[in-house]
Amino acid sequence: MQSERANSNILVWLPSPMGDAILCTPALRAIREHFRSSRIWFLANPVIRQILSSDAFNDEWIEQEENNPIAISARLKQGKFSHAILFKNSFASALAVFLARIPVRIGYTREKRGFLLTDRLHAPKLPGGKFKPQSMIDYYLAIASRLGADTADRRLELPADPLAKERLLSRLPELADAGGPIVVMVPGGAFGPSKCWPGVRFAQTADRLIVDCNAKVVISVAPVKNEIQTAQQICNESRHKLINIGDNPLPLDELKALFSIADLVVTNDTGPRHIAIALLRKVVSLFGPNDPAWTDTGFENEIQIVGNVPCEPCNRPNCREKQHLCMESITVDMVCDAAKELLEGSRKHAKIKTQRELVETSRSFFIDPEYESSLSNAGLTSVDAVFSFEDAANLAKANLARFRSRFQFEIETPGSPNPTTVFLKRYDRPPVPVQLKNWLSARRRTSCGMIEIDSARRLTAFGINTPRTICCGELWGGFFE
Repeated sequence: MQSERANSNILVWLPSPMGDAILCTPALRAIREHFRSSRIWFLANPVIRQILSSDAFNDEWIEQEENNPIAISARLKQGKFSHAILFKNSFASALAVFLARIPVRIGYTREKRGFLLTDRLHAPKLPGGKFKPQSMIDYYLAIASRLGADTADRRLELPADPLAKERLLSRLPELADAGGPIVVMVPGGAFGPSKCWPGVRFAQTADRLIVDCNAKVVISVAPVKNEIQTAQQICNESRHKLINIGDNPLPLDELKALFSIADLVVTNDTGPRHIAIALLRKVVSLFGPNDPAWTDTGFENEIQIVGNVPCEPCNRPNCREKQHLCMESITVDMVCDAAKELLEGSRKHAKIKTQRELVETSRSFFIDPEYESSLSNAGLTSVDAVFSFEDAANLAKANLARFRSRFQFEIETPGSPNPTTVFLKRYDRPPVPVQLKNWLSARRRTSCGMIEIDSARRLTAFGINTPRTICCGELWGGFFE
């Protein structure tokens, strides 16, 4: 990497989504510290400028008023920049700084733009070619590290204007003396409706926190039609009076001031979540279609609740399933319990999943950790052991297909003197037509056992009492199971 020239001008092109810009702040701080003697210019849209507001990390701003890379390059030529640091991943941003003839152009080689950059970073990928989930904090810090900056500090940082707080309290005087914790709820999401928890459940959660914790609840939404309607729905469903920001949208500086005085924020996985974390608020974050790894901050006062149903993470803005299982599997009880843990200062878990996950203990063999010892004592430690297991009551019946077998037996119950009754189902070389039919039904190659497990998980997500899977395994012989 080319070293800094004294008194040089450095361009930093910020990402467009609000949440990404906030996740970028550790990298921006590192770059500011590294390039102390240079003038740093931020290029961003007006919303990002308002969110970051303070000039703690930069000296000048360029507001992006258009998307034409040729017009932007003409503006950038005037700056005589020595470096262009691209946190924005678009092809157009790389083309603009290339046309502006900025000597050092650093960024990720996404959007087939690598040939336009002088210093290229490659985002890690999985074997199938998809990008490997990693925190965007580290994704952006990697650029700062390539520049030689110290990237040890991963804290998000966002200033709040004291004058904006005064204006906020003048607008909402009931918050000045709330009498209990101030809880801000964020039921919207710019990504799309797939990230949104049902409005009725926000209303039920608000009622519980008002009754149990004497909370003052604020519904915070963006000034767009669908979110304003969601806020009104929540207020109509609630049995108590809520403060609805949708009725009188706040400017961004007052929105930050609102989050800065909140005792708790309950939010979908959206930009305001990052505002709350950057302002060191206590946060309950609700995840469905997106992998939490992308936006993980390691914040000690956040509890993530993840709807880990079979169809997630799909990363789609609109759910394609008949039911929105991932968000609907998150219950009001889960959210209220997490909220009370944080309000009482007794966080027990950083992440709560709506369905328990199994751990691979041997090849293609997965066990619920709670029952690993009990199953091991029964000799059930591998797929081969399961298929040779006979110490159980055979539940054979006349119409049971020849490739299926069922057994019932008992194992030790963790933490209890009473045993647990369990059922073992085995599928031994199902006929190819049966497998093909299952694949067409599931729209993917899957085993007979996983078909049953996925069905049970979907029922559980709807709150239907379903036997819990504590162990499963599958082996493939070439293409078929």
